[in-house]
Amino acid sequence: MLRAVLFDMDGVLLKSEEAWAHVVAAAGVRFRGSPVTREEFQPTFGQGTEADVRVFGLRCTPAELDRFYIEHFPRYAEHVWVNPEARGLLELLGTRGLGRAVVTNTVSPLASTLLEAAQLADCFECSACADLVPRSKPAPDLVLYALEKLGATAGEALMVGDSRYDRGAAGAAGVRFVGLGLDGDARIEALGELLAHL
Repeated sequence: MLRAVLFDMDGVLLKSEEAWAHVVAAAGVRFRGSPVTREEFQPTFGQGTEADVRVFGLRCTPAELDRFYIEHFPRYAEHVWVNPEARGLLELLGTRGLGRAVVTNTVSPLASTLLEAAQLADCFECSACADLVPRSKPAPDLVLYALEKLGATAGEALMVGDSRYDRGAAGAAGVRFVGLGLDGDARIEALGELLAHL
């Protein structure tokens, strides 16, 4: 029986890639002396702060980079797009008594800022964020954290995501994965199609 639905945040509920491109470019200027280019950024989007430090050759710790992101991200928030199907779907899941969690490689303060700006923060019983577990996606830690908080087992949940990081995390945790524009245990092309898979 399904008891919980887990959602990746970025690319599923909202799209902040454009905003992130700006703030990561600024982090490059601050921590390596040159902006992170779109070409560098594009294939890595969603990988997590630790990987950002390593991949972009930034001279800082992941904690320092998180602080930079938290401080500077809000100025680029106008570049965030909200999925128009998200709120109605999340409210419907709530009326069906299903636990709802957002599972994101974003740290808590930024995830909270984004969900508030998208007017979706009140739609979740749990936010599983990168700063709450030892390893971010594609490790299973965030998915397992969300399951524990929602009181559900892996077999009682499904996860919706749009990246290989999401698919990897769900698979490692033993949770059924529904890919948004991505192959998984099931695939949907629009968020509203999820209802057919519940």
